[in-house]
Amino acid sequence: MGSPSYVDPTVRMFGDVRLNDDCSLWPYAVVRSERAYVSVGRCASVQDHAMVHIGWDDPTIIGDYCTIGHRAVVHGCTMEPACLIGVGATIMERCVIGRGSIVAGHSFLPPGAVIPPHSLVIGTPGRVVRRIDKLRANVVDALLYRDNARAYAKGEHRAWEGSDLAELGEEADTILAREAAGWNAAGIADTSNGE
Repeated sequence: MGSPSYVDPTVRMFGDVRLNDDCSLWPYAVVRSERAYVSVGRCASVQDHAMVHIGWDDPTIIGDYCTIGHRAVVHGCTMEPACLIGVGATIMERCVIGRGSIVAGHSFLPPGAVIPPHSLVIGTPGRVVRRIDKLRANVVDALLYRDNARAYAKGEHRAWEGSDLAELGEEADTILAREAAGWNAAGIADTSNGE
């Protein structure tokens, strides 16, 4: 297990849960792994009231710099780096969300959906509505939550008032320059036509 920035005392974790450096789990999040495992990536956040569970043989892998929104349900699926799962969204077993994608709030992805990198997904069932370029913005969002988590761990609850978005953007640029090529090589193929 890494060194998470913040795990709220109300969080419930069961089974094989792997927390990586600077991740955060927020109030009333539940993470359960009775058979496979759950991995929460570096600087990833699982926000308030989110439910993270496994499929029967399917682990849940939350990639580095991912944000799981409030009341979202992620279940036996994989999120590549720098994805944002919106408030109240549901992602079912064997789904794979490509790097830099956004699943809009209250969307539902049925079992086995494979979302190409850099996609905006909306609806029930969720469908890709267009290609997006939000990789940097999603990393900045993850870094903002990392800093917020570090502050919460010290009992400081107004960290965003002092946030320097330009500085976080520079840090995101450094991360992307160092790591994005590896994400591209390891991830699902980007087969979109750029629309």
